[in-house]
Amino acid sequence: MLVWSRRLVPLLVAAICALTAVAAVGRTHGGPLTGTWSGYITGQGNRGVKRHHIVIVVNANETGGSWELSATCHGPLTLDSISNGYHHFLRKPARGSTCAGGDVDCLKRVRAKVYDAVTSHFGGAYDSSGTLRRVRSR
Repeated sequence: MLVWSRRLVPLLVAAICALTAVAAVGRTHGGPLTGTWSGYITGQGNRGVKRHHIVIVVNANETGGSWELSATCHGPLTLDSISNGYHHFLRKPARGSTCAGGDVDCLKRVRAKVYDAVTSHFGGAYDSSGTLRRVRSR
């Protein structure tokens, strides 16, 4: 019986350490996406993609929301999938918008901010990304 407990104690200690590490990583790198986020997204390298200010609102269920690049370029977001810690939201243009939809905003919470990797409907040369900050409600 004493041999069994000597083997069990190190195993329990290792399991507790592993669970603590997993919980700590989850707290420091994640969190809910719910809320309003604002920041700038820019293209990769010198491919002619301008810097754009974007505002993204994610609903309480994290299944949709809205996006806005300007007063004439905005619309709803719809959750397409979740993978590798990213929520992939499809952009649709609102009625009367002067820009095309079809881009995908891949959002991932990183500490107190959200990383936005945009996959353009025009192709990889037009992809962009940026870090967004939470907008404080007034």
